[in-house]
Amino acid sequence: MDKQEYRLKTEQMLKCLENKSYKEAWEIAESIEWRKVKNASVLCAVSEVYEYNEEFEKAREILFLAYERAPESKKIIYRLGTLALKMGELKEAVDCYDEF
Repeated sequence: MDKQEYRLKTEQMLKCLENKSYKEAWEIAESIEWRKVKNASVLCAVSEVYEYNEEFEKAREILFLAYERAPESKKIIYRLGTLALKMGELKEAVDCYDEF
């Protein structure tokens, strides 16, 4: 996928997310290789898409990628903690809280 196609798909996904078309946003998100993306805020949005579609493992994986890109971001740490609570991972949630 070239940069132009990536940018177009990302814009479509963000519009779907804004319009609360979570299933459509998920379909677009599934077609992109997120490991290559360096923008932490886009990765956070993708995580949101997976979270709305109750794919918590994928959401957490994407948030970990975002954390690697921006380890100083309190927002990412907070989101990791709340996601850990949704998944029933109390120890991980406490670790995120301590780091926050």
